Amino acid sequence: MRVAVSLVVGLVGFALLSACVGTETARRDGPRRRSERRDAPVAPVDDVAVDAAGVPLRAPRFDATRTMTVHLLDVGQGAATLLEFPCGAVLIDTGGESNPSFDVHAELRRQLDAFFSRRTDLQRTLDLLIITHPHIDHLRGLPTLLETVTVKNIVDNGDRGDDLVAREMQVLTRYIEEKKPGHRSIRLADIVKRNGLSDDVIDPVACEAVDPKLRVLWGGLDTDPGWGTDNYGKPRFANQNNHSVVTRVDFGATSLLITGDLEDIAIHALLEKYEGTRWLDVDIYQAGHHGSANGTTRPLVEALTPSLALIAMGDPERQHQWTAWAYGHPRAVVVDMLHDGVALERPPVEVLVGKGTKRFTSRTIHRAIFGTGWDGAVAVDVGLDGEIAVRRRLKRR
Repeated sequence: MRVAVSLVVGLVGFALLSACVGTETARRDGPRRRSERRDAPVAPVDDVAVDAAGVPLRAPRFDATRTMTVHLLDVGQGAATLLEFPCGAVLIDTGGESNPSFDVHAELRRQLDAFFSRRTDLQRTLDLLIITHPHIDHLRGLPTLLETVTVKNIVDNGDRGDDLVAREMQVLTRYIEEKKPGHRSIRLADIVKRNGLSDDVIDPVACEAVDPKLRVLWGGLDTDPGWGTDNYGKPRFANQNNHSVVTRVDFGATSLLITGDLEDIAIHALLEKYEGTRWLDVDIYQAGHHGSANGTTRPLVEALTPSLALIAMGDPERQHQWTAWAYGHPRAVVVDMLHDGVALERPPVEVLVGKGTKRFTSRTIHRAIFGTGWDGAVAVDVGLDGEIAVRRRLKRR
């Protein structure tokens, strides 16, 4: 199969709308390799409209009935990814950061309100909510979400987490008991085949013109594979990051992989599980663990051969506990790794990358790597034929 991939990058402000574009078309037979790709030129394009919240609307020339939009919501240091389809929507994780400078509840509500005010046909309903793992930076917005949105199906990894997420997990449990959505807890033992796992709960979206395919490739483990301890002497098996639900989405000619906070030891196991298959060869990669040094490995990037990378992280200029600044996210080593591995380009931009906790340096990047800590909310339009358009909301200062 021959796949055409092109990239359009629009930079959208709140008051003054302006845009610039990088366009690249690459064709492939079988898995892409970086040596087969060409760099992207930069050229001007028309302005892109924004909604009432300042979030950019769909890029021009995209047919709404044949487009998936990946919304990397700005939830600060955390993750929340909204997948918009012609006939439905899926949310993976709920963020995020909470401190005197950032309130994930207000930000998540604002962005969801803006989305559903535009997509009135969805009646404030999500077809699916995936909680990759029970950590607070992926769960904090859950009560706000379930107060304001109806969820038809829920996927998690079956673990309850610790006391830090007890309130959020109680809200989730109560919602499942009272509303009775379709519910699936993904354990790795359920994924016995090397093509992942999919059913009506995991993949509830089927539109008239296109049937997106959702499947999970990883989940919670029941027994320790012998992972030993990490650099801090803590058992890797006890770390919920390594039990993250890993989701692959296929939409027409384009594929997306979200690995949650999977760390290097589990990434190695993931690569072993799917070695020799096509399931890890994707076009869009949401970088694991907010760009942490242990959330992406070079063998993973080489297996993915991504055209574009997304990073869900906070603004490193917010100097509070439990922020991107405190963790040093995203790490320079990972950004450099992605810069080497990502095929498409973006207009050059200077960003802050972590050298360690609370230590940053600047990098100029020109490959198609987008992060909420640098770019604010990011939207990626995907057409059935493989065209990709990236739009970002300029951050409010």
